[in-house]
Amino acid sequence: MNVMKKRNKIEKNYTAVGYCMCIAGFTLLSCSGDWDEHYDRDSALPVKNLMEIVDSDSHLSKFSQILKVTGYDSILTSGQTYTVWAPMDEALASVDMNDEEALLRLVRNHIARYSNPTSTPETERIYMLNGKSMAYSVDFFNGVGLVEKNIVAQNGILHKLESQIPYKFNIMEYMSADNRFSDIHEFISSFNELKYSPDFSTTYDSVFVNYNRLLEDVKYGIGAVNNEDSLYTMIIPDNNAWREAYEHIKPYFRTYDKEQHVADSIQHTQTCLAILGGLTFRKVVNDAASYDSLLTVTQNVIRPVGEYFEGYDVVDASNGIIYLTTAGLNLNDTCVWNHKINVEAEDMDSRINLSSTNSYIRNTDITSLVSGISNSSYLEVSSGNVDGGVIFDVANTLAGKYDVYVDFVSPLVDGENMANEITKVSFQLRYRNENGRTSTLNNNTGVDVGGESQTGIISVKAFENVSLPVADFYDGMWFLNEKNSASDIVETTTLQVKTKVSSSDARKGYVRKFRVDRVRFVPVVE
Repeated sequence: MNVMKKRNKIEKNYTAVGYCMCIAGFTLLSCSGDWDEHYDRDSALPVKNLMEIVDSDSHLSKFSQILKVTGYDSILTSGQTYTVWAPMDEALASVDMNDEEALLRLVRNHIARYSNPTSTPETERIYMLNGKSMAYSVDFFNGVGLVEKNIVAQNGILHKLESQIPYKFNIMEYMSADNRFSDIHEFISSFNELKYSPDFSTTYDSVFVNYNRLLEDVKYGIGAVNNEDSLYTMIIPDNNAWREAYEHIKPYFRTYDKEQHVADSIQHTQTCLAILGGLTFRKVVNDAASYDSLLTVTQNVIRPVGEYFEGYDVVDASNGIIYLTTAGLNLNDTCVWNHKINVEAEDMDSRINLSSTNSYIRNTDITSLVSGISNSSYLEVSSGNVDGGVIFDVANTLAGKYDVYVDFVSPLVDGENMANEITKVSFQLRYRNENGRTSTLNNNTGVDVGGESQTGIISVKAFENVSLPVADFYDGMWFLNEKNSASDIVETTTLQVKTKVSSSDARKGYVRKFRVDRVRFVPVVE
């Protein structure tokens, strides 16, 4: 009980800081219809506060006891204004007085700030202390019948209810309340921290608020699934399904670091993030089979959608909908985490020229003789000697197998008079191995690119079924960490594309010039 008193003392202090500036603005506005009518009629102020009214009502003795156990009795004697919806004793007969968390949930689900009489319009949402949104409807509040209403206290209004207001978990709460989902909940909660709040802090007092960067509703976070004001759909795996997915994905995030415990920690985090990357959606998905595709909060495109959601149990949450799985996740690896990797050749941050090499970004439009050029841009590379070429950095490779392609643009792009131009290229792939050193693969066969028969995008498979032993991957939580920046990224996987035109080749009409649209690493799914 002392722990709970301390917890609520902290809550009261936080409330004082967080709301001190807005109390003055709301005090005059918080009392509406019935409150004003009461004073006009009686010309007398109420003599009891909310807690005293609850304490004096023999039908609310169980609710009074719960308020005292949770420490909310002191809140309802304070000078701040609240509205209390108090269930009658019969409605609380089955409450477990030893379950502290359940008691706190119950209390916060029945109290709101400010005065909320029954004259409040049905269209107006009332936010309880737990953030959940509710409303009146005739003689009901959130579907529960009102036994007695608009009992005015010194510090607010009391309504008596015939039963408890049904508690609907939000998505994050649902995970925390059931040990079957402890693995996913513990991983998400591992990012909890206290963060300085400039909005609530003053010159004399620094305030820190709870923060979890994984619950950001941005590209890298999974969404604010703990927020009552947002709507999400989330697939929640039980511990067995989570561990099965973990063992399946973990090898792909094998990492090198000179400190093995650091490598293991990175691998663990990235594996868990890969699972989460396919679980949340920024909308309510009621009929999954009706969608051709769905976009996760982390910007992964899911298809086919019907198969992805098949076999799950559906549960309503206060901030959306939950799909529960106890028989394993319907993983779609290449949709969620084992992506195709595309490097656009014109991206200046992803390439460097070899010596004696010139490169130029070229743009095309609808009049181009070559269609299908990615982003309507490509890189033209030329050299005065046999060793000319360009090296492309390839980011976010995993410890897995890839087919490596280079998409060239036909010389026809420069006009019909260039249609017969031809060159010869070679490739070199460099990547990190298990001991941190660099391994090299060469393809020096010499591949012809261009010529009369090649008039569109020319896809050349530079390497087939290449096995990369460790991942070179930067996850979303790394990017959301304010200590990190893009300048810290060092790619350890590179692909070199070179001209392989000897002097004798040049005499045969070969040129030391090629045009690259993009480089593609395509996962080999076994």
